[in-house]
Amino acid sequence: MIPFNNIFLLPREGIDRTVFTEWMQTNSINEEAQSLTYAEFPTKFVWSKQQKQWRPRKSGKTSGERYYLRMLLNIVRGPQTFEQIRTIDNVMHPAFKSACYALGLLDGDKEWNDAIKEAEQWATAAQLRQLFVTLLLFCEVSNPVQLWTNNWQALSDDILH
Repeated sequence: MIPFNNIFLLPREGIDRTVFTEWMQTNSINEEAQSLTYAEFPTKFVWSKQQKQWRPRKSGKTSGERYYLRMLLNIVRGPQTFEQIRTIDNVMHPAFKSACYALGLLDGDKEWNDAIKEAEQWATAAQLRQLFVTLLLFCEVSNPVQLWTNNWQALSDDILH
């Protein structure tokens, strides 16, 4: 038998700040948060364990560029400047993403095109559009416009008829 010890019942600092309670707190002070469900919330906010609070998720060009920089850091040897990281075959590229293309690290979204082509065999156009949006939101689509151009007919098949 384990003896009862009421020390476990005493309030501890920070125990009242949980992911859930801080989600509600963020909703009370942030207008964008109020437009999201609990399940959608992590797409726009990230949980900080140290501060026990939700912070807006960083997005935009710099987030993507950091991703491409990390890809290049696994390939490029001995760079001393950011420009050298972006220089491939003596050509300095304007962005890390274009340097990744030059190295062939980005395959032109072949796998995403293949996924849509495969789903085209059994899915409705509405389901294909849902797949397209899912790919844009959760996958590293390197050229969304080209992905649309390659697949627009299948994605809009029900609209054309």
